[in-house]
Amino acid sequence: MKKRLLLMIFLGIAITGTVLTNSPTHGLGNREGHQKDIPVVIKPLRVGNQIVQVEIKCQPVLIPKPDTLERFTCTLTNRTNRSIWAYGVRYSIIFESNGQVNQISRINTVISYIHPDLLEVKKPITPGSFSFITPLGPIVLNNSVIKRLELEAFYIEFDDATTAGIGGKSREMIANVRNGAARYRNSLRQKYVGRGRSVQAILPLLQENAPLGLGKLSFDQKAGAKAYRRFLRKQEKKGGSASVKRVLDN
Repeated sequence: MKKRLLLMIFLGIAITGTVLTNSPTHGLGNREGHQKDIPVVIKPLRVGNQIVQVEIKCQPVLIPKPDTLERFTCTLTNRTNRSIWAYGVRYSIIFESNGQVNQISRINTVISYIHPDLLEVKKPITPGSFSFITPLGPIVLNNSVIKRLELEAFYIEFDDATTAGIGGKSREMIANVRNGAARYRNSLRQKYVGRGRSVQAILPLLQENAPLGLGKLSFDQKAGAKAYRRFLRKQEKKGGSASVKRVLDN
């Protein structure tokens, strides 16, 4: 589970994929003469005959070695007329190894809406605004030559709860993150009420290393619970106990 990485807005989970294609090649590249600026191919999200209007653009993707992809930065811009709550992007690295062209894919999931309380500090991706796609690296494909990078937004969740694409693991992860946030909020509020609605009495529970107190959780549920706790900790630092009280009294 250590390969799952917290990224950007609130969360982005990188899940290692498997080799999807394998085909023979002839003279596809010299390891010493590789290009440092590799091509990037963007694939649109189609629903039936329609293309979902989200736009992905990337900065030049440079590789320091033929077999190493470090970090890259792209943006997803919302060109629809609805706000986006969450999305999943698949990025695939096409590489040559032992005369074969192979492909490895990973998924980056971004959630801008975790819980209604958090809308105070982070809004969904509104029409015309953008979100960064910045998976952490490096990715090393030993004894290989990286040929290109491909990206596609394969799942979009809008603020009216409609979706585009097939969510798969991203959809499951999004649900688990939100479940963890809601469970933490409910559990903490019970403790808050049980201690006479005293914010001071629950402040130790908001510390970064404090137990979540929710029993066994999945990685994604823990991430959601920690995101909610981090939100409350920031509220307390910004507005004192009154800010936390206002949230938990609702």
